Amino acid sequence: MIRVGLTGGIAAGKSTVAARLAQDGARVIDYDRLSHEVIAPGGPGVRPVLERFGLGCGDGHGGVDRSALAARVFGGPTADQDRRDLDDIIHPLVYDLAAKAEQPWLDGSEVVVHEVPLLTEVGSTIPFHFDRVLVVEAPSQVRIARMVNQRHMTPSQAVERIGSQSSSSSRRAQADLLVDGSQPIEQMFEFVDRIYKELQVLAQESSHSD
Repeated sequence: MIRVGLTGGIAAGKSTVAARLAQDGARVIDYDRLSHEVIAPGGPGVRPVLERFGLGCGDGHGGVDRSALAARVFGGPTADQDRRDLDDIIHPLVYDLAAKAEQPWLDGSEVVVHEVPLLTEVGSTIPFHFDRVLVVEAPSQVRIARMVNQRHMTPSQAVERIGSQSSSSSRRAQADLLVDGSQPIEQMFEFVDRIYKELQVLAQESSHSD
């Protein structure tokens, strides 16, 4: 098995790349989905989140209202500290789920992709070694347009989300492989397919050397 970290700025095209890798045969662990699980009804993050941010962030069904929480950690007067506190609660729980998810593939020749939106931000706190880091990037104006048109954000909300993440240069510095998320989809898929074939070779070599 080889472990690949996949990251990119918001709306750069990371999820599209992840979906293509999954079609190619990669095992994708989606950290966004796991973060939703931990604050869904019955999730291990519900109680500590509501204790920290108040019952007003509850959804009335035993989970956390993600919209109310997002308004607090992205737009409130103490947004920076609130985001740090939220990360301290959520990230360890997500890492635990990710470790469990990859267990079936540890001894095989799989390409296991950890789709981590904030890989640059979490840095050394993430308890995994990545054999390769794949970064998806796109110009900020492209990302803003996508957030406005596809996620129904206002331009100011889109700019705020981009500003809350690490810089493009920081992500690029971390990359072993870089994908241009603004190129035509067919061209991007061809490039991702070539990357996957290279990763497959590495995974097979890794399994034979164990």
